[in-house]
Amino acid sequence: MNSLLKKSHLFFFTLALLCFSTQTFALTHVIPTFKAEYKLSHNNIEIGRVSLTVKRLASGQYQLKSSTQTSGLLAFIRDDDVVETSLFELTNKHIRPLSYQYQQSLGDEQKNISLKFDWQKNTLLNSSKGQDWTLDIATGVLDKALMQIALMLDLNDSKQTLSYQIADGGKLKTYAFTSLGTEEIDIQGKSYSTIKLARKKDDKPLITYYWCATELNNLPVLLRREKKYGTFEMRLINVVFDN
Repeated sequence: MNSLLKKSHLFFFTLALLCFSTQTFALTHVIPTFKAEYKLSHNNIEIGRVSLTVKRLASGQYQLKSSTQTSGLLAFIRDDDVVETSLFELTNKHIRPLSYQYQQSLGDEQKNISLKFDWQKNTLLNSSKGQDWTLDIATGVLDKALMQIALMLDLNDSKQTLSYQIADGGKLKTYAFTSLGTEEIDIQGKSYSTIKLARKKDDKPLITYYWCATELNNLPVLLRREKKYGTFEMRLINVVFDN
């Protein structure tokens, strides 16, 4: 069960998200700031909740924070808490991450991964389990959590295919999104017009589907992935935008 929840969380976020982008962003792009809550489910049974917040700091930089907690039946079996935090900025052409931290607590067990981006040297410092190593990076690199923000902005350009890379575990992994057209999705009794996307990672056969609502700044309102042991979903419960 521990592996089940961990995998479902990694599928969807951290996202979700997240990445090296082949896209650059126009000067007119504005980072949407908001607070959203999602329900995680496995075979239509709730297994957790995700709180996702993006805010602008007094420094002009931005912070993304994603917090996942077990709920429903799974909460009786395990008490899990996962927090992802990304500090980033919007330059003239692209989103640029500054730092990323992944923290997971399960009882007395703790997992802590941190990334620090040095854009003067174009290197990434990865720290995990008391070990540090560096990775060469280039303009456009994103951390895992920022893929969702990049996707929300890139969908404004009506591209059929969007490709990103992600720095994960000391490696670069490519995420490719292909548009499957539009579809109406019901969220909490309201129908949203969405762009449906299929996401593949590297040459892996598994596909994650995204439904991004144009009315909500292209925020993903539903994510779904099929595996041998069932269907995982992350469905929006509510969202409040600041701008």
